[in-house]
Amino acid sequence: MTGTDRDHALLLIHPLGADLHFWDDFVAAIDGRMTTVAVDLRGAGGSPGIGRPISLAEHVADIEAVRAELHTTTVSVISCAIGSMCAATYAALHSDRTRALVMANPTPRTLPQARDMLTARAELVHQGGMAAILPGAVERAFLNLPHDLRYDFYMKRFSEQDAEAYALALLAAAEADATEALGQIRCPTLLVPGRHDVLLPMANAEAVQALLPSARMSVMEDAAHFVPYQQPQRLAELVLDFIGRLSAASHASERHK
Repeated sequence: MTGTDRDHALLLIHPLGADLHFWDDFVAAIDGRMTTVAVDLRGAGGSPGIGRPISLAEHVADIEAVRAELHTTTVSVISCAIGSMCAATYAALHSDRTRALVMANPTPRTLPQARDMLTARAELVHQGGMAAILPGAVERAFLNLPHDLRYDFYMKRFSEQDAEAYALALLAAAEADATEALGQIRCPTLLVPGRHDVLLPMANAEAVQALLPSARMSVMEDAAHFVPYQQPQRLAELVLDFIGRLSAASHASERHK
């Protein structure tokens, strides 16, 4: 957690195969202008698993427990990729706590073709560990982007994670579906797909917007599957502008009551 504001914080939910350090550069770009809370979903990073796939509802219960423990009154949930389904479910179940929602590389659910891919990848990891899916799993997430220090750092952290925990997360992601939750969201929402994302392409973001017509969309042209990691500075400014405008509009409304 960075910052001391307990009234409102940015709640950061990482994608499949990552942990809370996925947000380090984004948090640095926020530069203290808002309080941030990055979480390790159960089974990722420093959060222990339970030996089976974990549902979206279970992740949401964990996240709400963290929010309550930190005594943070409201949150704006910022998420990426598979994590966006967790964020949507949180916003639907805890609408009284959710001021805004930002979903980078969003998807409403795991489609059948992706489900088959995730299940097959889980089997490969079960049989051969993380090395069995490298470098291809990371290369696709960085399509058309340079293999620079950022790429190398992500590759290192991805390859060193617990293989069994990752395989279980893959199986959970294969069954994930936030379609119903998206229809229940009432808070202002921003969608930020990556132009070069072939894992969750533009069609997925458009499917989210069809379920949530009030959502704004801003395409990140120089990003692939991990907008917050690949363009942290630009996403930070986009988030601060989005939430800042909401706050200004809310204050103006209060003055005119």
